[in-house]
Amino acid sequence: MKKWALVLEGGGAKGAYQVGAYFALMEMGFDFSKIVGTSIGAFNGAMFAQGDAYECFKAWKSLDFSAFETELQEIEKDDNLFSKIVDKLREHDIKIPELTRSPYPLFRLVDQFIDEDKLRNSDIDFGICTVNVSDLKVEKLFKKDIEKGLLKDYVIASCYLPFFKLQRLHGKYFIDGGFASPAPMEMIDDDMDIVLVRLSRQPLKNIERASYIIKPNKNLGSSLGFDREKADDLIKLGYFDAFRAIKGLRGEDYYIMPLDEEESLKYIYRLLRDKVKESESKIARVIFEDYAPKLANELEMPENFRYDELLYMLLEREGNKRQIDRFRIYTVEELMREIENVN
Repeated sequence: MKKWALVLEGGGAKGAYQVGAYFALMEMGFDFSKIVGTSIGAFNGAMFAQGDAYECFKAWKSLDFSAFETELQEIEKDDNLFSKIVDKLREHDIKIPELTRSPYPLFRLVDQFIDEDKLRNSDIDFGICTVNVSDLKVEKLFKKDIEKGLLKDYVIASCYLPFFKLQRLHGKYFIDGGFASPAPMEMIDDDMDIVLVRLSRQPLKNIERASYIIKPNKNLGSSLGFDREKADDLIKLGYFDAFRAIKGLRGEDYYIMPLDEEESLKYIYRLLRDKVKESESKIARVIFEDYAPKLANELEMPENFRYDELLYMLLEREGNKRQIDRFRIYTVEELMREIENVN
């Protein structure tokens, strides 16, 4: 029997995506014996591991980060922030005067939603990654490695964004673990299968370790743009992207059940027949010898394109034109009917 581990990448405000993905994974019957995360992935992972996925969902629907608005904007504008922080650390100057927002809202958030007793008593092993500034080292710890009473501190440490005024946690300074290991797959034993939930499109080390990678097809936007409406959209996107990754659904914007190439030919014919001004006896030849290859070229497909891949792209193009709801799992027939009904 496979042993599954869940790895949650850091990514600030994009973390709502992981909530939707987790609900989908639970729906598909995944049972995780380990969950590890960095930054917002540590916060989400702690809530999943302690059995509070629904509370995590409610938390994302109600989070208010307006207190940090000025600092968030400053970080967004500063492309060299990471270099500045590294320079400060090398100088052993752990005071970062440019960004000194109080960390207490983060403390309150973790204190409100993370329950150390539930987390420790859970059958799911939970781990985090953070950067220990005081000792200038990366710390990757499971709950058994953390002294009793300090689990919340370590979740805070993993999430400690650099716009916070540095404040000691149990006598030491920490910053966000994402600076060292955004998705700590190296914490997972080699005999376990990994589901990785990504929040960015940046290259990652050890990504080949993952059996399944749940990731957005497009940039999710800023890691710092905390917004309740955006959180709703990301939860929905994460949910459907998880089904795409695990079930092999096709499409970029839509979620389409796969179809074999031979079967796809009749749907291409059905989709294009009204666009070809030829007699009935010639329509099929014109579609497959002339019209379809031209469309494939327009869509920047390779010369040796597959007809099933062309079909998915054509369905998506027509669906987007008609503003057909994308957040649903369609068979080709179902999406085809939706398109025909809007004509």
